[in-house]
Amino acid sequence: MFTNGTVIAMGNLLDVLRADLTAESEAVVSVLDGLDEFGWNTPTASVPWTVKDQVSHLAWNDDATIRALSDPEGFVAAKPATLGGIQQMVDKVIVDHHDMAGSDLLSWFRKARGGLLDATAGLDAKMRMPWYGPEMSVASKLTARFMETWAHGYDIFEALGGEHSRSDRVRHVVFLGLQAIPNTFATHGRPIPDRPVRLEVTAPSGEVWNIGNAAADNVVRGDAYELALVVTQRCHPADTTLRSEGPVATEWLRIAQAFAGPSGSGREPGSRRRAT
Repeated sequence: MFTNGTVIAMGNLLDVLRADLTAESEAVVSVLDGLDEFGWNTPTASVPWTVKDQVSHLAWNDDATIRALSDPEGFVAAKPATLGGIQQMVDKVIVDHHDMAGSDLLSWFRKARGGLLDATAGLDAKMRMPWYGPEMSVASKLTARFMETWAHGYDIFEALGGEHSRSDRVRHVVFLGLQAIPNTFATHGRPIPDRPVRLEVTAPSGEVWNIGNAAADNVVRGDAYELALVVTQRCHPADTTLRSEGPVATEWLRIAQAFAGPSGSGREPGSRRRAT
């Protein structure tokens, strides 16, 4: 994994991911702790989900990850056979927990997240594990858990009128977005490009991150935090200062998604809430 122009060794990668996931989790918990039921039922921009629905989605996914790690054969046996069945299962989680008290949801999320961090301690970052899509490495799974926590955390902060933290932890989202380019094009029914994309983006700390093939002539430049919003479909590219060079980079920004599964509808231009 590349960040700040350096390579994080696989042996250290899980430690970095677990530490950053812990910090991002604490940021989300900080805005939820003490929230009343009115706050928990606040609608978010990810229609029709409320704050409560965002948290139940995160907690359920953590528990599912723990099951996949602790009982891979059982996880695979219980896995729905089709993509449609998987989506129905995910949607049902929201319905089943929509009336759960906010304080109970927060306890669930804390327990599930703590269990996930415990379950991944000391594992080999390259170890393969099953999931609802293709199997993946533990490092990839933790990166995906970070991305979801960051994205759903953004929705929660935005809905409650808070300011989402801007930290260099966002590098995990940016990196995952770049790695997901082949899946993004395939998901949208487009040929997978044979020309790579590289990034020249500025981190919240002010450092410049050069990620990807240095010889690539398809480039995205700009703010790393804004790019993370785009690849998680929390912001339309038109509402950012991002710049692209080359047809692949330009097309990617239009359809980018750092998550697996069907393409989302994204956000309309002009919908991004600006900090005051």
